[in-house]
Order: sequence, then structure tokens, then C-alpha cells
Amino acid sequence: MDFAELHKFYHFNIPLSGSLCSRNRGNEITATPERAVLYGPTGDVRLTHWSAGSRILCVKIRREALEAELERLLQRPIRSPIELAPSMDLVHGYGRVLRDLARLLAGQAGREESLTRQEIIGAPLWHSMLSHLLAAADHDYRDELLTPGPPCRPRTVERVIDAMRASPETPFSVAELAETAGVGIRTLQTAFKAHVGMPPMAYLRNLRLERAHADLLSSDPSSTTVSDVAHRWGFAHLGRFAAAYGDKYGVLPSDTLRTAR
Repeated sequence: MDFAELHKFYHFNIPLSGSLCSRNRGNEITATPERAVLYGPTGDVRLTHWSAGSRILCVKIRREALEAELERLLQRPIRSPIELAPSMDLVHGYGRVLRDLARLLAGQAGREESLTRQEIIGAPLWHSMLSHLLAAADHDYRDELLTPGPPCRPRTVERVIDAMRASPETPFSVAELAETAGVGIRTLQTAFKAHVGMPPMAYLRNLRLERAHADLLSSDPSSTTVSDVAHRWGFAHLGRFAAAYGDKYGVLPSDTLRTAR
């Protein structure tokens, strides 16, 4: 069975019994109950063989959901897509917990009175599965993710981040953000560089790119244009918007809109 690029998804297969052989991006992997196979949103997938009587648990995660979870955990932007290793251990540590969570959620999904439909139960389980996948699978950010983080950000920085996240379309200036924090412009910039790793306006631009990306993925290309989305999120210059979007997501915004549902 051949599949084109998954585009909008990260995908992993866990054989509950038997085995599954597949090829993706030059990697040939045999998945077993002890080792899952992972596919990212790029590269065609070919399932070459699966054993008779095998049962496979397939999990698809929206691309923006996993990437947003990693950015939330690292508290900084990342480059998309996440380059996951082609396979993952399911016997030890985080992989074993991920396998159990996936089976729990799959078992609940088909029930009419599923507990996971209750927000107070389902949302924490879902976020736990995302974070365990990021901890179990090898990728460029894994060491940073598993290394103890720095001390909490000062309240001045958190106050500005809260304001930007609440209203990223607002045409903030550095002076206005500094006033929100209750400090001077230079103090705010120094605090952001130390605790966020970038200036406040760069953080705001990245946040707007995230919102634009989500809009492009969910918009109808027959009634929405790239310029509509760019202008909605404060990008007046389409060329600069396309360049910044390409740096972050590896594709043009028009490509994302063309493949959107």
C-alpha cells in the first residue's frame, strides 16, 4: 500500500500483535509490539508487508498540535516540521507509557459514554500523550526537552507574553509592551533575550505566524487568499510574510492553503 505525503499529520503505528514492515524517506522499519514506526508530514510511505493476523494501532496527530505542544514545553519557537526518528522503543521509559496511553485512548474512543469526551479527563490525557511522544521519540529538540529548564520567567516577561497571546493581532509597539510590563524598553528587551531567547517583537511575529498557519490550514482556498490571512495577522508586506513563513514551516503559505480542508 502506497501513501502520498501525510502533510497535516505526524503518524505512528503500534503493532498489538504481529509485525508491520514499511518504508519512508529511505528508512525501512519493521514495527513490532516492542517497537513502533513513526512517519512525519513529509515523504511518501509504503507499507510493504504485515504478518497474517496482525493488529495495528494507528495514531495520527495533527501537525500543528504536536508542534504547538513542543513550543509550549520549550517555551520558544521551533522550526517545522519536527524531524522524528523512524522508530521508537515501546518497552522502556517514556515509550512504554506512550504505548499504554495510546491503548487507553483507543479503547475509550469507540465507547458511547467515553470518559475522554469529558474535557477534565480527555484534555490532560491528550496532552500527556503528545508530551510522551516528544519525550520517547528521538528528534533535534529531545535533549533540550529532557534537560531541566531554567528558572521561571520574571512576571514582567510573563505579563507581556500574556498580552501578546491574548491579542496577537494588536499592532503593539515595543514602547507599549514595555508600558504593559511596567519597565523601560531596554529592560524589557534584555529580559526577553535572557528568558525567551529573542526580542519581544520577534516573539510577537512568531506568534502571528502560528495563528496565520492555523488559519491557512483551516480555510477554504476557494474563498480565502493568502493576503487575507496575512493582513488579518498584521503582515502588510506579502513578500516578507512568505519568506518568514517559509523559514518557519518549510513551505510557502500558498502551498499550505492549497492543501487545506
